[in-house]
Amino acid sequence: MSLVRRLSRFWNSPWLEKTQSVAEFFWLSKTRFYYRLFFANIGQKSKIIAPMKLRNVHNIHIGKNVIINKYAFLLTLQEDNCGVPRLSIGDGCVIGHMNHITCICEVEIGENVLTADRVFISDHSHSFSDTTVPILKQPIELKGKVRIGSGTWIGENATVLSCNIGKNCVIGANSVVLSDIEDYCVAVGAPARVIRRWNPVSQHWEKLTANECCK
Repeated sequence: MSLVRRLSRFWNSPWLEKTQSVAEFFWLSKTRFYYRLFFANIGQKSKIIAPMKLRNVHNIHIGKNVIINKYAFLLTLQEDNCGVPRLSIGDGCVIGHMNHITCICEVEIGENVLTADRVFISDHSHSFSDTTVPILKQPIELKGKVRIGSGTWIGENATVLSCNIGKNCVIGANSVVLSDIEDYCVAVGAPARVIRRWNPVSQHWEKLTANECCK
């Protein structure tokens, strides 16, 4: 689209859409010319909108055309026994409002992943083995790397802790994912269980039986 057409379209749009377009341009520019100085990598046309907290972002890699919505908390920490952490968000991802993504080893989010609001993703947790010390003051423990496959959708309030989720999966709202989920699955619950799986022969999402869900 030419510059003249863009300006014409902007001028003729409703006032509310004008203000939204200006805000989007501001965050796009701030991401490209300011945030990009501190991150390991931020691809073209990606934007980070009004983050709540960013910490140790030099270990964070963001692909192209990524949208990270308001109040995100992105954090990496380098622990003595884990090496240099790497948090990566692939091309085309849309990260919802108030997402909390933390990493001490490796968190890899594939391309075109969609997360709803208030999603928590982490490869670690607080230790609580010493009952004489407040959990807040106990060390952080690596629980396992996180990998989320391309095309997956993670529902609102879901938690993904130290596990792998395949590509084109659906994780239901309020789910707590603690173990690996294969490609093309629908999983819900706390802890999350697979309830549907794509059948490439029938070309349908098929329900699992009660026994299959419990496996």
